[in-house]
Amino acid sequence: MSHHQIRSKYSKTEKKRDWSAPWPVWGLCAGLLLLLAFALVWEYVAYLPQRSDIPVIALSRGQDLHLDPSKLIPKQLHLFEARSSGQEVKFIVERTQDKTVHVALASCRICYRSHDRHYARNGQMMCGECNGPMAFESKDRKPGTNSCAIAEIPHKETDRDITVLASDVLAQAAMRPR
Repeated sequence: MSHHQIRSKYSKTEKKRDWSAPWPVWGLCAGLLLLLAFALVWEYVAYLPQRSDIPVIALSRGQDLHLDPSKLIPKQLHLFEARSSGQEVKFIVERTQDKTVHVALASCRICYRSHDRHYARNGQMMCGECNGPMAFESKDRKPGTNSCAIAEIPHKETDRDITVLASDVLAQAAMRPR
């Protein structure tokens, strides 16, 4: 039996050179992989729900909303959340320039299906699907050209109090398609 080692045709330095010789290809693959990762993260972030610039005031379970109408400033949006039996529904209260108080769900028919895509920006409710402003829908008035209409919720209004029943909010939300 012979004790000499079998030697390779190529030295160890040549083997390293063979592996690292196509370094531009490895650099190009790494660059393309980083570009793909950046594109995926960019798309993911684009579809995240946007944050409202108006804080949400959460009511206790089954609690009705009572507001002093003298404290409502015209064209200022107030965002509330009614809760009952595991359901949470956001709604808005706004006084217009002509002193009319509007109470409505905080989402239109389109963005209600995609849950929490709507948001408030600069005193207006914005649709989470088309990113356009939503308009109040009532019997007297139809919304503008876009289909982003928010249905009004019945409420009681006196000189001293505006009352929104949690049951009315939840009933209006139940009428929306899911």
